[in-house]
Amino acid sequence: MRFASLYLLAISTAGAQPWTAIRQQNPGLEFTLTMVREGVYHEGEPIRAHLRLPPGGFTPGTPPPAALWSFTGLLLDPPSPCGTLAAPCYPQSPRFGGIASGPYSASATPPPIAFNSFVNPLRPGHYRAVALARKLVLRAPPPAQIQFIYAEPAQYAVSNTVEFEIVAASPAWTSQAIAASVALLKGPEPTTSTGYQAREQAAEQLQFLDQPASWTAILESLPAAENILWPGLSNTRQPARVCALMQTAILSPSQSVSSYYLDTMGRLCATAQMPEPPKGEQPAYWKQWADRREAAMATAADALAASLPAKLAPAKAVAFTTLIERARQEPKPTWIPAVQAEFIKSFLTLNTWSQRSLLSQFAYALRSPEFIPLLESVLDRWKPGDYYEAPREALATLYALDPARARARIIAELKRDRTWLDSPQLVMLPPSATHLTDDELIAQLAAAQHPGGWNVPLSMTALARYASPKALPRIKAIYESQQQPCQPELVAYFVRVEPAYAARVFHSHPWDMQSEPPPCTIQYFTRTPPIAMGPELEAYMTAYLAHRTVRIKQQAAQSLSKFGSPAAAAALWDTFRYFHDYWKGKAEQLLQNGEGVGLERELRSAIARGRHWLTTDTDLRTLEALCITGMCLQETRQDLANWQRPLRLELYREPTFRGVIAQYYALESRQAFLDKLAQFPKGTQFRMMSDDADVRRFAAAHGLIILPR
Repeated sequence: MRFASLYLLAISTAGAQPWTAIRQQNPGLEFTLTMVREGVYHEGEPIRAHLRLPPGGFTPGTPPPAALWSFTGLLLDPPSPCGTLAAPCYPQSPRFGGIASGPYSASATPPPIAFNSFVNPLRPGHYRAVALARKLVLRAPPPAQIQFIYAEPAQYAVSNTVEFEIVAASPAWTSQAIAASVALLKGPEPTTSTGYQAREQAAEQLQFLDQPASWTAILESLPAAENILWPGLSNTRQPARVCALMQTAILSPSQSVSSYYLDTMGRLCATAQMPEPPKGEQPAYWKQWADRREAAMATAADALAASLPAKLAPAKAVAFTTLIERARQEPKPTWIPAVQAEFIKSFLTLNTWSQRSLLSQFAYALRSPEFIPLLESVLDRWKPGDYYEAPREALATLYALDPARARARIIAELKRDRTWLDSPQLVMLPPSATHLTDDELIAQLAAAQHPGGWNVPLSMTALARYASPKALPRIKAIYESQQQPCQPELVAYFVRVEPAYAARVFHSHPWDMQSEPPPCTIQYFTRTPPIAMGPELEAYMTAYLAHRTVRIKQQAAQSLSKFGSPAAAAALWDTFRYFHDYWKGKAEQLLQNGEGVGLERELRSAIARGRHWLTTDTDLRTLEALCITGMCLQETRQDLANWQRPLRLELYREPTFRGVIAQYYALESRQAFLDKLAQFPKGTQFRMMSDDADVRRFAAAHGLIILPR
């Protein structure tokens, strides 16, 4: 991991002396700029160079250097039009958020940068250029949070000088460049790094031309290389013409219209309608600009919805995605019923990937019972040999719309010889709704274990979750007859039904914290708790928090955090305090120990985000005081920031449920979300980012306060 963020600027040289003076400040520094191609370039042709930055960067777990070099400029002579230190030329549309600092291996070639991305257009003429870097110094040594700041007074370094010439582009050259770029972008999907690089360069060529023919070529090439092509439209010098072109193109059957399309078009249309922004802060101006952008996008969404029946399959799939995303932002668009009907009608014409992703998006966003027949048809069409993802996603969506139907489907699948169902989906089927007999469950396991049987862990998990206590003698016999010594699913049955027998399983080997435990231990830590958790298993995992092997301690901490009772929190706190006492005053040594850094983070996270106990801001401040490394401090301070009142509540339902409450950001089910919410004391105030009537009722019943948004 490297920490120097890099950007380009341009300053005037006013002769060679300023560059020479900067170069003399850091003689011998490895810092080079190499043209990909020497010679003459046409106006609008990508001008690429390889940039090898001064050595720098470091990885977590190693001591940071005292200083780094941050690439901060391209010195250009003559400036065009920016080009002074007071008025630098920054990237118009940086694609990767910066350029990583060196060092590079001797054999590695840094990825090329395009000068046009920072100054476009570069007019015909002869240019000289050098790269510029500015020195960063470490603000404070570990264990404080690692942070670099610019050295003051500023210290710079420059690369070698490169030269290039630009000539006017003829119509013939421009036409040929556009045709070659479109051919690459519309061709088969690349399969090699060379092919991807060629496609990126073709997209860059269209981006830098900025003329009517290149605008049309960009729209026709979508959705290929969208991240590179969009700047070619958004940075245009003729926003009104591009706005009109994009508005018209929406209706074309083959035109791909993504959310990025609508956003770019809205920005261009708003810019074209407004005068130049006044200097200084002008809230009224930007409010009017935003209103016009939103109006243009709403009109375009209406047109896109109307064009759906005529859209060809690839463009139609993109349009469905765009409109469902738009439906979440625009209050009750009038076109929703028509789009929903068209989606159901067109579903089978879409490719498999689009079917899977769009079905869950539509069903979750619109929450309409009309999708239930479509969801069930996905389940009915599956046959052995097909991928599992589609029916599993369809089941999750069906469960959100009609839990009873989804549970009936799970029971039906459990009785089949071949099924797409797997153990994680059984979470949707509580024992009270199963109605499967012990005989059926045992027979299903026997069938799965015969030669050619299907998904033995699924049958074992079903037996562990749903078999009654009356089946204990038979399940003991099954367990003891297994050839494989590790049976974490069957052990879950004993954790639930016969804890004493489970304890004998866990104590079948010495709990020696200095020797490697049997392979079953990790399996009992990872695969048994999701099915059943009890004091015996918790005691087993708690003991191994003291094991000499970091991997085992980390897994025990992870499982206790997710499945352990409130009593497990005390053991985690004890382990974390022991860790602190051991490494106190030895932060530099700890940073050299990658496993130790990881263990501190795992223990901290297990305490701070435990599922069955509440870690308050007071507890987080105690964690902060015990942290040794900067990473631990940083993560704890982020958690503390989430305790600003009112606390935040967030629910995300696509593609799967995820809930956020304060620092608890990975609550993977509605029940886990509500269970965590119930742990907060009465009178706690929250602000819910996305409204949910059921959550509001639940909070009120538990004495919690959800404030208006």
